[in-house]
Amino acid sequence: MITALPAPKIQVEFKVIRRAHIYTAGGVDYPSVTKILGVIDNGKSNALTIWARRQALNLAENELFAAIEQGVPLSYENISEIIKRADRQPDKVKDAAADLGTRVHEAIDAYILGKEPVLDDESVIGFTNFINWLGEEKIRIISGDIPVASPEYGYGGRLDAVGVNDKGEILILDWKTSNALRDEYPLQVGAYALAFEEVYGLHISGAKVVRFGKTDPADFEPRAVNLSKAKLAFLTALRLYKAMASKLWA
Repeated sequence: MITALPAPKIQVEFKVIRRAHIYTAGGVDYPSVTKILGVIDNGKSNALTIWARRQALNLAENELFAAIEQGVPLSYENISEIIKRADRQPDKVKDAAADLGTRVHEAIDAYILGKEPVLDDESVIGFTNFINWLGEEKIRIISGDIPVASPEYGYGGRLDAVGVNDKGEILILDWKTSNALRDEYPLQVGAYALAFEEVYGLHISGAKVVRFGKTDPADFEPRAVNLSKAKLAFLTALRLYKAMASKLWA
């Protein structure tokens, strides 16, 4: 049974340039899995528009009602300020959620490396869910936060963890702090599995996506991925991404 990853056959470097995640292997820069999967809308644009509108309207409504209840006169100036705050609210909420997800991921990475996780009142819940899930699984994590790339297909990504089950099979593990498991997540781990196999020369037998709730310390949702279909689906999305990047207009 494997207890640690071998030396990679391909050296992969990760960098951020103007907020874009770039993966370099053999002197060649490759786009990220997330960027490639951006060609798949999967209803997200409409869902995000509805969510953003709801966030903005809720803030505007709450502040206007509060002003009325407190007897604050509503002038053009203060209504304009409320509208400006409402316009910024979706980005503010989204950035806060992303920051919390990053802190939970960092705490999990520290734990995997045998370090003391840095936790606050918010991130401790997601981290506790990880510990509770790990206690129920017969999986031993052998590595976390690995940059991988596929020169064969032309992309890169960072997978959250690699584990071994009680059968000695190697698994890709992906952590999520979203409110639900979305259909594009299997495509992500399918991409990671392909690139991992190319970088390390090891066969990936399966993959799991695990969602850790952010408010309930008993809320974790693991789901196994049909890896063969996920790989195929990702490669289909990759072909679409490359086609969209080509010259389509005559």
